[in-house]
Amino acid sequence: MYAPIEFSEADYPEVHYQRRQQFWDPIRLALFTLAIVAIIGIAIGIVTHFVVEDDKSFYYLASFKVTNIKYKENYGVRPSREFTERSHQIERMMSRIFRHDTTGGGRFIKSHVVRISPDEHGVNIVMVLMFQYPSSSSAERIKKKIEKTLYQSLKTKQMPLTINKSSFTLTSIDSKKMRNLVNSRCGIRMTSSNMPLPASSSTERIVQGQETALEGEWPWQASLQLIGAGHQCGASLISNTWLLTAAHCFRKNKDPRQWIVTFGSTITPPAVQRRVGRIILHENYRKETNENDIALAQLSTRVEFSNIVQRVCLPDSFIKLPPKTSVFVTGFGSIVDDGPTQNKLRQARVETISTDVCNRKDVYDGLITSGMLCAGFMEGKVDACKGDSGGPLVYDNRDIWYLIGIVSWGQSCALPKKPGVYTRVTQYRSWIASKTGI
Repeated sequence: MYAPIEFSEADYPEVHYQRRQQFWDPIRLALFTLAIVAIIGIAIGIVTHFVVEDDKSFYYLASFKVTNIKYKENYGVRPSREFTERSHQIERMMSRIFRHDTTGGGRFIKSHVVRISPDEHGVNIVMVLMFQYPSSSSAERIKKKIEKTLYQSLKTKQMPLTINKSSFTLTSIDSKKMRNLVNSRCGIRMTSSNMPLPASSSTERIVQGQETALEGEWPWQASLQLIGAGHQCGASLISNTWLLTAAHCFRKNKDPRQWIVTFGSTITPPAVQRRVGRIILHENYRKETNENDIALAQLSTRVEFSNIVQRVCLPDSFIKLPPKTSVFVTGFGSIVDDGPTQNKLRQARVETISTDVCNRKDVYDGLITSGMLCAGFMEGKVDACKGDSGGPLVYDNRDIWYLIGIVSWGQSCALPKKPGVYTRVTQYRSWIASKTGI
């Protein structure tokens, strides 16, 4: 069982460097002075250039009609498969239109569909378009370039969807409006500059790892802390008030008044902090077998979604990831067995392992039940560890992230043939909905 541990911090000695005195003759001193002045002048010019020409993010709200598809009722439900699949099709089309257009030194970053509504001739689409252009550019000038590129593409390219050209409108919006629109969707990662991050393919480890997660890269990650005792477990934000975590995290203390939750890529200082108002453990949790190791924690006051606090998507109950699917586990747990909690959030890419393999006699010998999911590598080396309990195991489906597992238990950390065992979230979708309505 991955257990919570204490946080410790290393002391770094101050290093003093000896100064070396140098004597100069007048000619050398004059030449040296001229060289320094020239270097300073060049440096100022470079800095000025980048200050003036530094890229800036521009956001636009696009609205248009698509006439060759019919409206489905589930298009109005954002977490539905129908909305997700149709949104991805529209977003891929926008990427195809704008990806290679670099006129004016700009570049297309990303698009997100925020609403699909019915129309008598098809459907209405509302989406956010994100670009980067030199800061000296004007929003109105960029808008004209975007419209020109779109109209040319509709004329010259074969598109899967038919856009009514006369219905297309484009409105410049600020970053706050953009975030409010995009935050209506779950599972979207944002950096501190408001830009969604591309799906990472790194193999940075939690166990024996060096690299830490970036701010805003895993915005649903939370730290569950006992007042006076510090970090105990991880958790995942699934709405602006509910967290999903492991039941064994509350084995010692179930009193919500003794718990706080923090968000951000560091425990200290936290980006956001909340008190816990309610704790719900699964009624059939069995600590002896680790079955039904799942719990909910409700915040006493809601959080506002932002670049660094965001909810993760819950998968449909029928979703089954094939073996060797790349998934990511994150947490503040130790990077070596029995090591200290980490102040900075860490991430690791692991792979799903079939229950049949995980139940082999030389692995976990039949201990893996239908409510559990194995992930890691059979050779070990990369794994969650103590202090990561309750934290998220997520997978990426076309830039939308879904919570597939909850860090539950394992034999030691990163041992060969002893991968991490996670609570299988799809198995508990009905239970989560019965308690939260999500």
